[in-house]
Amino acid sequence: MEIPAVSIIIPMFNVEKYIGELLDSILAQTFQDFEVIVVDDCSTDNSVAIVKDYAPKFNGRLTLISTQKNSGSPAKPSNLGIAFSRGEYLFFLDDDDAITPTALEEFYPVAKKFDADVVTCEKFYNVPDKFWNDAEFRRQLKPCSYQRGGFVTEPTFLTNDLSERVKNFLDQKFLWPLWTKILKRDFLTINKVRFAPCIVSDLIFTTCLIFSAEKWLRVPNVINYWRAREDSFSNSKKDFRKHLHTYSQALVTGFNHLDNFLSYLNFFQQNPDMKYLVLKVYVEHIVSLYFSKLYLQIPSDELYDKLVIFDEIFRKEFAGDNAALTAHIFNFWNVYREELIRAQRRIKDLENLMRENKAYIAELENFIINQLNKE
Repeated sequence: MEIPAVSIIIPMFNVEKYIGELLDSILAQTFQDFEVIVVDDCSTDNSVAIVKDYAPKFNGRLTLISTQKNSGSPAKPSNLGIAFSRGEYLFFLDDDDAITPTALEEFYPVAKKFDADVVTCEKFYNVPDKFWNDAEFRRQLKPCSYQRGGFVTEPTFLTNDLSERVKNFLDQKFLWPLWTKILKRDFLTINKVRFAPCIVSDLIFTTCLIFSAEKWLRVPNVINYWRAREDSFSNSKKDFRKHLHTYSQALVTGFNHLDNFLSYLNFFQQNPDMKYLVLKVYVEHIVSLYFSKLYLQIPSDELYDKLVIFDEIFRKEFAGDNAALTAHIFNFWNVYREELIRAQRRIKDLENLMRENKAYIAELENFIINQLNKE
């Protein structure tokens, strides 16, 4: 069989409302030399049936495979997608997003021209779920990014000086989602880059790419519509203990995966302090983004009980694991938690002040009305 230029890999779980739109955006591509691999992670809705209905439209270029049991993150389905892929380049997409009609036409030719290991965009379109079908909103949409500056205006290779890459990494000058990148399959195979079995696997995977890809090409293109869903796992307010366990596992699993990968690279063998800085960023990202979001959802009257659960799960999750990791996590979390507590206290003080002001204003209004009535 002829090798496709691009393998589009889609890990999928319970997206019956969205998967059709993503497949439509792939069918609309102006560049058609691709295959699609959808890896279902034991969906319980109609996602699989919808993909099967779409399969004939792809004329044999769509493959649907399934995991044996739900893995809880896109990591295992993504690794299966790599194993089943045949394309020269790989393009990972979230199952609830969409791409512009010229996405592959913009990506693949520039990857070939520069023989790049990785081609990455630095901006994307952020579309809140409630505005997804609002044509006027889409027309006025401007590209956005959480990369902190340094954007390119033409294809530009990233420096091969890894100490400079570490500096850029610390300065948050990388965009980590895989849907902003196209990756050479042979490069992934040779360097054994795979997804860690936990949430935020994109962050871990991209970190491995940053420090192993010799030809990292940055481009100014904007090709992805990212759907900002309020019902995503990280935004869910349900099952506090389950969320805390998931984030704790991501800390341990992600840290160990990154530590093992970076330890094989000569640069980090010779510069262990640089490796520590990279790992530190990962830990602080998980704690500040996920743990703090979970923590800030706790009602003040439940705060003490939930902190007991925090400490209980932390001790259980990290028992017998890397001592240095455990110490760093506890130290960072304790400092960060104190900052959150102070912030919560300030918010409570402001709320009390507002209530006092409202009461004062009400009394003043009554006084004025009484005076007017007397007159």
